[in-house]
Amino acid sequence: MKLKEMKTWQRKKLLFSIIMILVIAGTFLGLTCSALYRDKTAEDGYWYDALEVPQDLAQKVEEYGADATRVTVGTYIENLKEINLKSCNFRVVFLAWFRWEGDPKLDMAGNFRVYKGFMNKMEYVKDYHEGNMNYQLVRCDATITKNYWTIRFPLESHQLRIYLESNYTVDDVVFVPDTADSGLNQNLSISGFDVIRSATGSYAMEYENAHGDPEVPAGGDLITSEHVTALEINRADAGLYVKCFIALVGTLTWVLITLFICTYHHVDPLAMIPAALFGTVANVMVGANLLPDALQTGLVEFVNLWGVMMILMCAIVIININRVRKKYEDKEFSQQYGRILFYIILVLTLLGNTLLPFCAYMFV
Repeated sequence: MKLKEMKTWQRKKLLFSIIMILVIAGTFLGLTCSALYRDKTAEDGYWYDALEVPQDLAQKVEEYGADATRVTVGTYIENLKEINLKSCNFRVVFLAWFRWEGDPKLDMAGNFRVYKGFMNKMEYVKDYHEGNMNYQLVRCDATITKNYWTIRFPLESHQLRIYLESNYTVDDVVFVPDTADSGLNQNLSISGFDVIRSATGSYAMEYENAHGDPEVPAGGDLITSEHVTALEINRADAGLYVKCFIALVGTLTWVLITLFICTYHHVDPLAMIPAALFGTVANVMVGANLLPDALQTGLVEFVNLWGVMMILMCAIVIININRVRKKYEDKEFSQQYGRILFYIILVLTLLGNTLLPFCAYMFV
């Protein structure tokens, strides 16, 4: 039956169903895919901003630290022991060295801390003082708090940063990054991730108050110098993604089969839909259980919502097919109606489950 051969009510019903499905699906994909893509492309700006001191703060550091000792600081990442998204932290083993000319009593190895982290263990590797040259090398095992962005989980990338903060203010010590010698172990491996870039830089921390320090003038600024080591990791493959959504693929396949059966074999499979819908809704807990309780709305929810939408669309089409058969006793149109919408929903199902991960994953 061609479109022009259909009755008015048949044509209206078919066109209305097609337009509603396409509008709802197109709007959803447009909003979600753009959100995932924006989050992915924002990583570059976030990367470079975190390696440079803001202009106004840099001027204060230059002004207050005009007579300060310049301490060259470098790091070498030996191992990433753990990346824990659930507990919002990561554990890293690294070498840190401090080189300066002047007063050896500065003892920089004993006067720094890991910002937003704690030291599990620190050992002195070398402590060298000869003439005007001072050098200290320590190996650190630190656990650092990290608020992971989970919008693109489980195809996400993460930027890990280690801030070494001086216990001295910039009046006394200013850190200078040793970009030439800093780096990471070339055999570094993280389960499920690849390292895509690393860098070091200088930063500064300006506190809102002086912590009661009597040496800081009333109303004065308390600014400390920091050395930052940045590491960006990206999901190595789609293994975790498949594990999170393999049950959803099964339910979607089953629902499409029920729509196919309803269309071509004149069977009413509507009773099979609730179980599939329940399974799809429950599937969201697979990914959510791997993440912090403060889960950001992102890829996990988008893919599951897309699955719910496809299942509901199939259910509504089956209801309409049954209604046409029983009320109008028109098997020819009901089959034509079901066939057209079956292929539209099939294409949309494949399209959505391709576009969403494609917009989320960072290809390098």
